[in-house]
Amino acid sequence: MDNDLVKIEGLVKEAGGRVILLNGQITDRNGTPLPGLRIEIWQCDVNGKYLHPGDNRDVNYDTGFQGFGYDITDGDGHYSFRTIEPGRYPGRTPHIHVKVFEREKELLTTQFYVADEPGNKSDSLFRRMSSEEAKSVSMHFTEDRTGKMTTINVRI
Repeated sequence: MDNDLVKIEGLVKEAGGRVILLNGQITDRNGTPLPGLRIEIWQCDVNGKYLHPGDNRDVNYDTGFQGFGYDITDGDGHYSFRTIEPGRYPGRTPHIHVKVFEREKELLTTQFYVADEPGNKSDSLFRRMSSEEAKSVSMHFTEDRTGKMTTINVRI
């Protein structure tokens, strides 16, 4: 249980799929950084399978993928995850689930989506958002010598 979903402690194997760095900053509506918040993500593996008892489809789960992780925002409200590009799950566009907590109080539940993914147009949840809302949760990827990354800043 950490912020690296690609490597499970004690295993030699790393997760399949394209590794990404997902990072950002959580602020209040005035732009003030919010330190000490717990941000959780979970997503399906490269095969489209969730590490959850409710996903009982006959699909092999990638045992090198953690499936769930969390980070605590630093003094400037920053968070970071090492994960994979979200895979396809039947009936949904690729996405990453996100929750933000202050102690036990849930402050936000959302999903991050791949920008310009063709499946977004037919996804029932993505289509309900305004263009501004969709823009705020869309992952735009860049790449440099260290790998593929995206930044999503969250306002609460």
